Amino acid sequence: MTSAQPVRHAEAYRCGRLYAAVAALQRLAQNEHHGLGQPGAAEKAAARPEPQLREPLREIVHYLVQARIRGQGAAADPVFRSLTDFLPPAKNVPTSLNPDERPDFHRGREDQAALIAKEHPPRK
Repeated sequence: MTSAQPVRHAEAYRCGRLYAAVAALQRLAQNEHHGLGQPGAAEKAAARPEPQLREPLREIVHYLVQARIRGQGAAADPVFRSLTDFLPPAKNVPTSLNPDERPDFHRGREDQAALIAKEHPPRK
């Protein structure tokens, strides 16, 4: 394992957490029919995070506003504030992840989704 590999794996994990947070905001804004929640979307993002997250990241403030309008502000606000923790420091979201990094992406996504669900359970 080269010294760059642990950094790339940590970056993949961070991308997974970012994906989960953006997907949660989309869900709070648009209900269950949001783009990042569609079948296969997470697999595509694990392979190519930046292309899959580009448009949703551009729309992130819109998702926050829509979630507030829908009465989901209490859940959306902390998720929105957490996004800066998952953005890569001083550089872009990776364009692609190697197959050996993708499990780290999925682990990050699952960990963050579980944390969001625990802190802000879906309303029934």
